[in-house]
Amino acid sequence: MRRVTGLPNRATTSSTGPDGSDRISAKAWQALGVGALGFVLFGFNSTATNLAFGDIADTFDGVSEATMAWVASGYFIASAAFLPLGGRLADRLGRRRIFNLGLMGFIVTAILSAVSPTVWVLIAARSLQAVAGALLIPASLSMALPNFPVTRRSTAVAAWSSAGPLSAAIAPSVAAMLLNFTTWRWVYFVSAPIAALALLGSYRFVDESVGDQNQNRLDIGGTAMAVAAIAMLVIGITQGASWGWTAPATFGSILGAMAIAGLFVFRSRRHPAPLINFELFTVPEVAIANLANLFISITSLSIWLIWPLWLSRIWGYSPFHVGLAITIGPLFAGPSTILGGRVAEKFGHRFPIIVGSAISTCAVLWGVFMLSPEPNYVVGFMPSVAGFGFGWGLSHPQMNSWALAHVGAKVFGEVNAAFNTLRNLGAAVGTAGAITILGSADRPDVLAAYDRANLFFAGWVGLSCVTVLIGTLWLGRRSRHASQPVTD
Repeated sequence: MRRVTGLPNRATTSSTGPDGSDRISAKAWQALGVGALGFVLFGFNSTATNLAFGDIADTFDGVSEATMAWVASGYFIASAAFLPLGGRLADRLGRRRIFNLGLMGFIVTAILSAVSPTVWVLIAARSLQAVAGALLIPASLSMALPNFPVTRRSTAVAAWSSAGPLSAAIAPSVAAMLLNFTTWRWVYFVSAPIAALALLGSYRFVDESVGDQNQNRLDIGGTAMAVAAIAMLVIGITQGASWGWTAPATFGSILGAMAIAGLFVFRSRRHPAPLINFELFTVPEVAIANLANLFISITSLSIWLIWPLWLSRIWGYSPFHVGLAITIGPLFAGPSTILGGRVAEKFGHRFPIIVGSAISTCAVLWGVFMLSPEPNYVVGFMPSVAGFGFGWGLSHPQMNSWALAHVGAKVFGEVNAAFNTLRNLGAAVGTAGAITILGSADRPDVLAAYDRANLFFAGWVGLSCVTVLIGTLWLGRRSRHASQPVTD
């Protein structure tokens, strides 16, 4: 396996920014703001569809719930598969260049989604939009981060990391307002002018930068394998209930996904420029942070599908009132993200990650025990959404920051892409799992199905917390054996 440049070298890493101080320049904030706006576009489009499912299905007569699920799942599958390629292209060809290419793609696909004549054109447009997002996401942070002093990068990463998921959390509320006055097509079209604004900002405020300029050929075959593995896994999970979990088609899809994933790992470890550089995961902090990220991401995006469905199907809320009801989550997540970054700078990343994940787990469990068919927003619903938002903001952005803090600037794009690949893989699995657990709206045990979905989500967030806790204990034991402190 090739040796990769850009892995950590703490003895020689500078703690100052480009000007030799730990002051954050205006240029750094401007570049980060432009990058964060690109991430907002991606996050918004990952969940804005959740409230528009009903209107879209009404527009395209005869569309099944399984087909509609691909409007969301296709987006996550394509982004998860192409994000590593986007990270490698950004580091090799120029971060601003790839970021701008992604924005241009976003403009085109937003318009195509808005004018889609059939549901399959919409699914294709959404998948292509995710590919455009896969180009801009890794570059959106890596083009700004070198302008920040090392000692202040936790703040930068926390601010950037919160932009996409927070916009994903706010998206159903914005979509609800748009649906109240317009049609679902505007939910997609609104991204086009925002992407154009980000494109102008990129040319105005961002300088070009490159990272690893390895000229080996890119692993296009690995990209195809990644798409196939993720798609087959999601198909197996989504269709398992209707096909039967022991049916040959279900078993074949899941087994095929595992086999292709194994071949993908085998190929990546031998390719000179793999889609995912697994040597990065030999850094313990990178491995632990990414595993925790995968587990929490199964919940953190998918649960924004479950909550609107509960409010509309069980409590009879209108789309507008659904949007208002879940806005409390992002309102709590915003301040806790800033708090998490400050705590990480003073006490290390692991503390806010563990505490935040524990709070999120308890918040989801609150819904299991307190939600009832009778509407009771203040007691039954609000604590769950607000608690999850606060816990997520405290923990998840710090996972990305923790990983980036332990690698060199040359591989920021790769590491950030790998983190977001796992995040979107988790979202695809979580969405498929949630749709499978809930089933149709008229099933007789619908309330029990929602309880099972909440337990499913609580379990994954709890596993994220346990992963970091065990990882912390292991790192501590490892450092004691080496007779030196663990750096964080």
